[in-house]
Amino acid sequence: MTLDVAAGTQLRIPDPDYFTDLSALPATRASLIEKWFPARELSQLIAKDRRVRDPAYAAHRWWARRPPALLRALLLATALPADISAQEFWDRYASEEHHLAGLTVYDPFMGGGSTLVEAQRLGASVMGSDVDPMSVRIVRSELTPIDGKKLRSYGHRLLHHLRTNLSWLYPTEPQDEPLHYFSIAEVQCPACEEVGPLYRNLILVRDPKKVGAVVRDHALTVFCPHCWRLHDLDSTERKEITCCGKRSQIMHGTFRSFAYHCSSCGKKSTHRELKTGVAKRRIVAVEETQSNGRRRLRMPSTEDLASQFRASQEWQETRDSLPRPEGEIRATRSDERPRSYGITRYEELFTPRQLLVLGHAFQWIRDNVEEGETRKALELAISNCLSTNNKLCGYATDYGRLSALFSVRGYSLPALTVELNPLHGTGGRGTIAACIERVAKSDTKRIRRHIWDTHTNRPVPNQFSFQQSTQTSWVDLRNAASASPIESISKIDVAVFDPPYFDFIAYDELSEFHRSWFGELELAGEPLLPKVEDPVRSFAAQFAQSLEEMVKRARGDAPFAFTYHSANPDAWKAVGLALDNASLAVTALWPVRSDGHMGHHSNPGNCEWDVVVVCRPGARTREQEFRHDVTSWVAMLEPLKVNEADIKNFEYAIKMAQQRFAEAT
Repeated sequence: MTLDVAAGTQLRIPDPDYFTDLSALPATRASLIEKWFPARELSQLIAKDRRVRDPAYAAHRWWARRPPALLRALLLATALPADISAQEFWDRYASEEHHLAGLTVYDPFMGGGSTLVEAQRLGASVMGSDVDPMSVRIVRSELTPIDGKKLRSYGHRLLHHLRTNLSWLYPTEPQDEPLHYFSIAEVQCPACEEVGPLYRNLILVRDPKKVGAVVRDHALTVFCPHCWRLHDLDSTERKEITCCGKRSQIMHGTFRSFAYHCSSCGKKSTHRELKTGVAKRRIVAVEETQSNGRRRLRMPSTEDLASQFRASQEWQETRDSLPRPEGEIRATRSDERPRSYGITRYEELFTPRQLLVLGHAFQWIRDNVEEGETRKALELAISNCLSTNNKLCGYATDYGRLSALFSVRGYSLPALTVELNPLHGTGGRGTIAACIERVAKSDTKRIRRHIWDTHTNRPVPNQFSFQQSTQTSWVDLRNAASASPIESISKIDVAVFDPPYFDFIAYDELSEFHRSWFGELELAGEPLLPKVEDPVRSFAAQFAQSLEEMVKRARGDAPFAFTYHSANPDAWKAVGLALDNASLAVTALWPVRSDGHMGHHSNPGNCEWDVVVVCRPGARTREQEFRHDVTSWVAMLEPLKVNEADIKNFEYAIKMAQQRFAEAT
C-alpha cells in the first residue's frame, strides 16, 4: 500500500460569484449530471480523440479503458451544481484549472486508472482499488510518473548490458539488422504420425500501397512449401508460383476451415489434437532493416539456426537462476485458450530467446536499480514488452507491423508466427527501447485533445498543459466491497467508475500473462462476475456490496455515476437488483458513444454505446417519471448511428431505470 499526502490546493473557478468549494454544496442540491449531460456532443469528442496518443495511458497495456473525454466530462458534471450553464460546463472542460480541488474522487474498479488520472488532472485527491495486482502497478505509475530523463539513462545502461551479452541471439549481417523472424509450426498428424507444416497460405508480406504501410521493393513475397525458397513477386494479383519443379497455389494452405489437413493421409485435425502451441517451429524468413531505410526478407542463414539452437541450450542451463514466468495456466478458465493449443505453463508462451532476453532484463533491473520508483518503472516497461515478445504474435501482412498478443483478442494462435528482435535499435513495435520510451514519456504534461466549440458546434483540437496535482493519491489492492483501513482518507465526494460488465471478458486471465513474471498470480479478492448457478442474483449481490461501501464512505451529496452496457436483459436486471439491495435510486440515465474499436470490444454486433447510470440514496429522493424512450434517445443522438445491439442496450437500461427513477429532494 502507498500513501502519498501533500499540501492541499485551493479550488479555482473562473466565476468568483459562484461556489468556491464544491464539497460545500447544499445537502439536497442536485448535480448537473442529474439535469443535463451533453451526450451527443461528447460522443463526437470521443470519436475525434480516438487517435490521440495520451502518454499517461501508453506506459502499459490495459484492456478496458473508457475514453478520457468521457471521464473528464462525467467527473465535472457529477461534481458541479445543476444550475451551471452549458457554456460554463464547456469552459471548465476546456480549462486547465483544478476544478475539483478539495474533493476526493473514488473508483472501486480502477482497472487501467483512467478515472483517477483524469480526476487528478482536475485537481482532486484520488482513491482507487482493484483486485488485480497488475492494475495497481499500472495506476501507481500513471499517478506518479517517473522522471523521463532519469529513466532513459537507466534504459540506455540496460540495453547496453543486453546487447553486450545477448547480441549473439540475433546474428547480424553487415549493415543489416534482423527485425522479425517468420516461422510456422511443424505438427504431427495423430492418424498417420506424418510431420508436416501448418500454414494458411504462402504469403509472408504484401505491399498493396496502403497508407501507413511499410514501403517495399516488391509487391509480394511468398515461400515455396516444398523447398522453402523465398520468391519476390511484382504483383499482388499473382495466383501461383513454380519452384523446384512444382506449381503451388499462393492462397492454398494446409490449415483451412479451422482444421489442419494432413498432406499424407488427408485427416483433419484441430489445434487441440495437434498441440500446435508447443510444436516445433521452422523459421522460413528473416526480415531485416537495411542501411537505406528499406526492409527486405531473406532466407534464414546457418547462423540464424545455430543461434536458435544455442538459445535453447542456454535457457535450460540458466533458467533456474533467472526471473521467468511461473505457474500453470488454470484449466478452469472462461477462455480455453491457450491450453487448447497444448500450452499449459506460462513459460511455454515464450521462445528460449525471448526468455533469455526478458529474464536477463528483469535480473539486471533487480541488481542495478536501487531507487524503488525507477525500478518499478523499468519493470513496467519490460512487462509491456511481453505482449510483443511471445509465441502468439502474428503479422499485419499488408502493413508490415507486428500483431501483438492482445491487439485483437486474447491468446489467438497465428498460423504464421512472427518473433521480434527486442534489442533492435531503431524499428519494430514493442522493442525494449520503444517500451522504455513509452514509460519515459508518461511524464509529458502537454497533451493534444479535443474540446467542444459552442460557437461552431463542433469539436476543435486543443493543447492541454496538465499540471501535477498536489492532492492525496491512494491506490490499493483490494476487493471493491472491502472497507478502507485508512479512516482519515476514506470519505469520498465523487464516485465515477466502470464496473465489469455482465457479458464479461475475464481481464484477470489476460493480466495473468503479465503477473506470472512478478509472482502475482493471486487476486486480492473475487472479481465482480456472474456465477453460473445464478448469474443475475450473484452479480447483483456482489455489486450491491460495492455500492453499499461507497454509500458508507460518501460525504456531501454528489451522486454516483457509472458506465454500463449490455444487449442482455439479465445484465440490466442484475444492475437494477443491485441498486435495490443498496437502497439507491436512479436519478439520471444518459447514452454516450464509447470507443467501438477497442480491441476486445470491436466485434460486429457488440454494444458501441455506454449508458451512464446516475444514482443516489433513495431516502433522499422522491419518485419521478422517466420521460425518455429509445426513440427520443436515437433522435437526440443524430446524426450519430445506433446499431441493433445498442437499441436493445438502451431498451433494457430504460426499463431498469423506469422502475427506480427519482429526483433529489
